[in-house]
Amino acid sequence: MKNNTNEIDNEFEKDDEIPKISSFEVIKDLIKSATLSKKEKKRLKKELEQEEEGGNGTIWLKSREEYDEIIEKCEGDLLSPGGAADRVGITRARVHQLESEGKIRVYRMKADEPFYSEEDFKEELKELPFWIRPFIKFQPPKAGCYVFVDMKTLEEYMKNREKE
Repeated sequence: MKNNTNEIDNEFEKDDEIPKISSFEVIKDLIKSATLSKKEKKRLKKELEQEEEGGNGTIWLKSREEYDEIIEKCEGDLLSPGGAADRVGITRARVHQLESEGKIRVYRMKADEPFYSEEDFKEELKELPFWIRPFIKFQPPKAGCYVFVDMKTLEEYMKNREKE
């Protein structure tokens, strides 16, 4: 038994050797191999695809210019799903659910390359403490798109929910 544990430990010693798999791929594989009814598999697959594509509250932006217009329209009050969830005290999954149900507005934009480059923030980066700089990365998101939650619609939804 001890040999098996050592073999497994040795197999994953280097980070480079661990295959990087997105949660979307993992869930998709689990659905394929799960012992669920065809109807349930179909429902889960549809739900997963909808999350990747957005939902009823999703507005897809086609360009950086459209994003700039939305920023102006929303007065800069757009946050990531995690930031939005934290601000109103719900989970990120709940934010995505509200987007899917069309109860809040969320803007998405395909991400082929980083939205901002290191060059865009050259001066600001110099002002940061040296120990923070390694944590700042300019890479496209793992999901393949940027997600911006319209905080006005989320906060309005939360306020209406409190009244009920």
